[in-house]
This record gives sequence, C-alpha cells and structure tokens, in this order.
Amino acid sequence: MADDRFNDFLDAISRCFIERNFALWKARVIYPFSLITSAGPVIILDDAELRENFELYLSACDTMQLDSIVRTPISLEDCKDGSWMGTYETNLLSHGTRATPPYTSTALLQDVFGTFKMTSILNARGHHDWTGKQPDRLG
Repeated sequence: MADDRFNDFLDAISRCFIERNFALWKARVIYPFSLITSAGPVIILDDAELRENFELYLSACDTMQLDSIVRTPISLEDCKDGSWMGTYETNLLSHGTRATPPYTSTALLQDVFGTFKMTSILNARGHHDWTGKQPDRLG
C-alpha cells in the first residue's frame, strides 16, 4: 500500500513539470517546504514562492528540452512518527536520451488522507543547476 502511494507521488512530481501543471506540484507540497541543494537550503513559505520556483524549473526543462522525467523508487522507510523517507533516482530525458547524469534524492513525506505530500527534498537539483539563477530564498 505505501509503495503504491510512493509510486503515485513520484509519478505526480515528475508529470507536473512535463505537463506544466502547477496545481499537481502544489498538491504534493506542505509548507514550509525546503529544498536542500548543493547551493544550500531553499525555504518556500507560500504559493507565490512555490510558483516562482516552479516557473524557474520549467525554464530549466525548456533549456534542456526535456520531454520526460523518470523517477524510480529506491527505498521507502516508515519513520514511525507519521512521516516517511522516500529515496528515488531521477532521470531527466530529452528525446529519449539523458540530459544530465541521474541523481538520487530523498523526500521527507507525510501521509495526508492516503496521499504522500512532501515537506522537504534532500539533494534536490533545483533550477539553478541549469539556469544559473540562484534562489532568492536561501535558508
């Protein structure tokens, strides 16, 4: 059951960027939302900040000409306090070819009425990795 919810979560956070569907992305986030990247933490507090970050990520998708994002589950751990740690590999594809090397991330998840939503992503690859624009909200 939890594995199905994790797969559904990974599908949603992949499709939202290819489909340019902000509502789908927002539906999987809990505020405050943190993205822990190589450039440092980014803290997102509200819909306006989330939309800005989403739009910048879309710019990166356009730059790389992505047509598919594939996230493959690696592990899912029940933390026994209502939260879960989900680790997955991300492949960013352009015309069936990797646009970047694959990378591994871990999301801190909460089960909200049977749906996984995230409060944080560790080792997130933010838009700044591809656009060169540093986030405004470093933690």
